[in-house]
Amino acid sequence: MNRAELDAIELMLRDLNTRHEEIRHRAAFRGCTSELLALQQELVHYLMSKREGLCGR
Repeated sequence: MNRAELDAIELMLRDLNTRHEEIRHRAAFRGCTSELLALQQELVHYLMSKREGLCGR
């Protein structure tokens, strides 16, 4: 298991699950809020799968 990669994944998951009002405001202004949220969920699922692979699950 690569501890540094696992730590990076954990930090990115934490960041993706944090509300970033400035980015959400920009998405709303550009009309892409649903696409932003869908992409965020896709990234969360990808990182969770990668984390499980690193942990040997």
